[in-house]
Amino acid sequence: MTSLQQFLRQYTQTVCELQPHLPILVGVSGGADSLCLLHSLHALGYPLVVAHFNHHLRPEADEDEAFVKDVAAHLGLDFVSGEGDVTGLRGRGFSVEEAARALRYPFLFAQARHHQAQAVAVGHHADDQVETVLMHFLRGAGLDGLKGMRPRTLLPVWDAQIPLVRPLLATSRAEILAYCQAHGLSPRADATNEDTTFFRNRLRHALIPHLETYNPRFRENLLRTAQTLAADQDVLQTLTDQAWAACLFRAGQAYLALTLPVFRTYPLGLQRRLLRQGIEQLRPGLRDVDFAAIERVLQFLGEEKEGVCEVVGKVRVFVEGARFWLAEKEGDLPSDEWPQVDGEPRPLGVGETLQLRAGWCLRAETVPAHSPRPEGPDRAWVAAPGGESFSVRGRRPGDVFHPLGMEGPVKLSDFLINEKIPRRARDFWPLVCVGEEIVWIPGVRVSARFRVGVETPAVIALNLVRSEAR
Repeated sequence: MTSLQQFLRQYTQTVCELQPHLPILVGVSGGADSLCLLHSLHALGYPLVVAHFNHHLRPEADEDEAFVKDVAAHLGLDFVSGEGDVTGLRGRGFSVEEAARALRYPFLFAQARHHQAQAVAVGHHADDQVETVLMHFLRGAGLDGLKGMRPRTLLPVWDAQIPLVRPLLATSRAEILAYCQAHGLSPRADATNEDTTFFRNRLRHALIPHLETYNPRFRENLLRTAQTLAADQDVLQTLTDQAWAACLFRAGQAYLALTLPVFRTYPLGLQRRLLRQGIEQLRPGLRDVDFAAIERVLQFLGEEKEGVCEVVGKVRVFVEGARFWLAEKEGDLPSDEWPQVDGEPRPLGVGETLQLRAGWCLRAETVPAHSPRPEGPDRAWVAAPGGESFSVRGRRPGDVFHPLGMEGPVKLSDFLINEKIPRRARDFWPLVCVGEEIVWIPGVRVSARFRVGVETPAVIALNLVRSEAR
């Protein structure tokens, strides 16, 4: 067993957390990195499935696929292949590297699920890590980018259970080439790796060698920095998860709701991380969530007013009272948080229950003598309306309301705004009326004209109730 194989035996089990008896799906392009990975894992006795994705980017692409297939056959391993139109994705704003990745990884994880693999293994190595961290630094990344790649990571955008592992992440390109030479491996050469029109290649062939004239140990130092930041990132992620649990009010397939006052108690750095985490959960893999987008949302959330803020990629932030929502459109937001009434006015007799939307209902009952006064906005005592009966409706243009505690009537629209009733809930918020006059706004306020005093001859209890089974 070679020194690299001995190192990888420990690294794959302790760092990548791989089980020796469970299968691994290995992504193999035919280049030196993936060929070294395949050969070494096979030598260590792992059960393997060889996967190759043909991007059709080079004239030699089909030959690469045939080469990998032959290597798999020589090792006695199962081989699977896929292909995709990278050029088509480039036309939608992706770089070549992004488009290739967007096609390749769904294929790899689909095959991993099919073969019940414990992980997808790819050939990223230490020099790739240096390039990645430097590239992120030049693009103005935060800690998430500067920490670099992880040797083991879950990527829910592709699979929430099967990890992506990088067994060669602590191994240099020079060590990989030496391994291939020592074992008689003849990797395929990709001429595009020398093309300095690509940003990563310019880093590899020009910038990094130049930086090494300032510090010959530049690569080593940058790798150590990435490892340090990765550990710091783990601490921050723990804090972020705790803050997320405290802030999260509700989550659905197309929306997330966070409690705004709780969100505002956290430091700026955690607020940024919470927003990024929310966007990532709502739209996994969404590109271009840059610093400016996050700052725009933070400024909007600090204005303490209702409204909508565009984030990026059709994601919007909706502020409603003490909550803010992340969703693509207002129609995705649930409306069952509030009582809502349908259609025309409906009668509410004493001793009856009126069903509203989403499990809400209104009840009217006679108040027994010596009953305790109700507490809370969902319960109200009102003076019995004499010979008239109650009805329940939504608001109408020109509605006015005389709230208990105020000197006179006000526009209903203004009152609902001041009470921070969400805009999309106002039109169908139930109003308990006698004739055209509003007696009670359930969950908000009773009318001063129907208040109960010591001389009130008959009292009706109105209750807003929500069924627990929704």
